[in-house]
Amino acid sequence: MSDSGEDKTFVQESKSGEGETSQNPKKRALEGDEDNQSSKLAKKTEFERTEEEDALPLECPICKNPFLDPIVTKCNHYFCHHCALKHEKENNTCFVCNQPTLGVFNTAVEIKTKIARVREKAKVMVKEVKTMVENAAVIVKEAEAMAADSAKMVANVELIMGVLDTFGMLNLDTLGPDDSWQEVITFVTSIENSAANARDKAEKAAEMVKEANATTETARVEMVKALEVMKNVKWNV
Repeated sequence: MSDSGEDKTFVQESKSGEGETSQNPKKRALEGDEDNQSSKLAKKTEFERTEEEDALPLECPICKNPFLDPIVTKCNHYFCHHCALKHEKENNTCFVCNQPTLGVFNTAVEIKTKIARVREKAKVMVKEVKTMVENAAVIVKEAEAMAADSAKMVANVELIMGVLDTFGMLNLDTLGPDDSWQEVITFVTSIENSAANARDKAEKAAEMVKEANATTETARVEMVKALEVMKNVKWNV
């Protein structure tokens, strides 16, 4: 609440001094520096909050499992609600520090917030893995189609080259300048180009398969990470 009050005061002061700062470039520059400092301070505060949240546990010290309905004691220790009540029946002191609990167990809002964020993080990670796998499948399908086209092109080239060889038309040096022979030369050259294109397609298909395999492996590694995150919280509650 104190932060919002300061923000309000800052806005009021900005409005009241608007005319003055518009006529004073030096003051505007000074206020700009102050704004930058405020922005840096805000980012630092946000980072500190993140560090503080990271320090919060996700596992109950009594049952050694992810929290279920987490509570916090007066001495700032966290437990599952069921575990805390069960321990309270046997011992009315904190399980961690042995201070009297006085039967006070408040809902651990900060733990619940962290659990929600962990769940969201895991969902995002799984979604990214799913996208990777889908992309890999598309790449493989395209590679298979390209490889099939390449194989057909190679088969056609080999068939035509066989026919030309049968008729002795592959030795271009022995052919004369006659127009009909020139057509044969052009045709043979186009066949050779087709063969080169077929080889290029085959190479690209092989590269695409490698890319798909790499993407699949990355997806596997990321899924392992996602599962590690998911183990930190309960999902069936």
